[in-house]
Amino acid sequence: MKLDLTEERYRFDFPGAKELYKFDERDTLSPTFHGAPMKAVDVMAEFDKFQLWIEIKGYTDEDIQHLKNEKDQKKAGDNYHIKDYLVKNFKGKFRDTFLYRYCEDKIKKPILYVCLTNFDDAENSYFKKELKRLIPGGKANPKRWIKELIPQDKIFVVNEATWERNFQNIFGTCKSY
Repeated sequence: MKLDLTEERYRFDFPGAKELYKFDERDTLSPTFHGAPMKAVDVMAEFDKFQLWIEIKGYTDEDIQHLKNEKDQKKAGDNYHIKDYLVKNFKGKFRDTFLYRYCEDKIKKPILYVCLTNFDDAENSYFKKELKRLIPGGKANPKRWIKELIPQDKIFVVNEATWERNFQNIFGTCKSY
């Protein structure tokens, strides 16, 4: 079955998916509306052997340049800087989506978490490293944890070109418009 979805100026076409839908649904009449004041990833795709969670972030060229120039300096008057805020946002989207799916009793397959940005590969590499630092991979405490949260090799931060190179043959296409 061919499933496609348009969300956040991207069109996803996932031929192998069993389901593909907007997960961060705001329409109260939608069957995928979760009704809790928590964060959620933008797109959810269900495949036979895994769940694909996609968070989308797009910035203007000016904002991206500011992000690159920022380095690790905090902005005057703020208690965070853009990079710090963004990586914590990515983490929060994963965490809250995990809680939603757990409460729905739908954490039955491995999760792949993809943050889709319009950043270059160097910026995406930075965010991937930081995200892996903030989301405990595997069994964070093997003495207590029975289940794995998400393997570190299942966390990705990519742009459209990287998607095309690495994921197109696995999930399907992702095209901006």
